[in-house]
Formats: sequence, C-alpha cells, structure tokens
Amino acid sequence: MDDRRVMVGIDGTGDCEAALLWAAEEADRRGARLVVVHAWEPRTEHRAPYARHPAEPAGLEEACAGVVLDRALALARERIPGVAAEGRLVRGRPEAALAERARGAGLLVLGSAARRAGDGRLGAVLLTCLRLQPCPVVVVPATGAGGVRPAGADLALAH
Repeated sequence: MDDRRVMVGIDGTGDCEAALLWAAEEADRRGARLVVVHAWEPRTEHRAPYARHPAEPAGLEEACAGVVLDRALALARERIPGVAAEGRLVRGRPEAALAERARGAGLLVLGSAARRAGDGRLGAVLLTCLRLQPCPVVVVPATGAGGVRPAGADLALAH
C-alpha cells in the first residue's frame, strides 16, 4: 500500500469541491501526495452508430477535461498552499479509472452526488469504488449554498 498518496476523483461540478478540499487538507496533514483524477469519455462513444455527430474540433473534449483538472488543481493549491498536488487526466469510464488508479493508495476521497440526484441515491462511481474497495474510501457530502455542509452531514469511511 502506498500510504503516501491521497487520491480524489473530480467531475467538474460544484459538488466535488468539498471532496477536493477535504482530500487536499488530509494529504497536507499526512505529508502525502494529493493526486487529483478526472476521467472523461468522448460523448460520441455513447451514441448509436447511425446518430449524427456534431462537428467538434478534434481534441476539444479532452481539452475541456484538461481545463476541469487544471481548475481543480489550482483551487487545491490556492486553499492549501503547502500541498504537493498532481493531476491525472484519464480517458475512460470514471468508476473504472478511479478504482484502478486508487489500488494501493492510502486513501480515495469521493464526493457524494446524492443531493444532486434529488432522491438520495448514490452514483455509479461511488457505488463501484465502495464495492471494489481499492483502498480505504472516504465519502464527503457536497456543501450547500455558501459552502456550508448540510446539517447532520458526516463523512463516511469504508475500508
């Protein structure tokens, strides 16, 4: 186990910010490396072969994914200046990419999109990583308006 690595999965939504910042603080506290992972898939991979594809410049989706990752790294470094952070941009399904890359890490931090789903259900990424358990997993609830965590929201740790 590489306990010098705290990994966090991000998706570019505001809901992942709480997980990102919690992971950055934890990595800094442990003296560990923060590894921020953003997985992306081309939208055309989920369309029927006969469906029309919009004309997008080659590499646009990957470039947009890179911007998401760069913004997350900048936020983590701005809020926790001493953290040693690096990014990983991965092409593929987020649940598979995170579970594979977190194998042997000291910790995998994920945000919960249950609030965004509106019915309390956990997303595919979170469920997959909890089921496969590549390392200890911490689930950080999303913050509400103004960056405040909803009353009664607690972290969940699975290992």
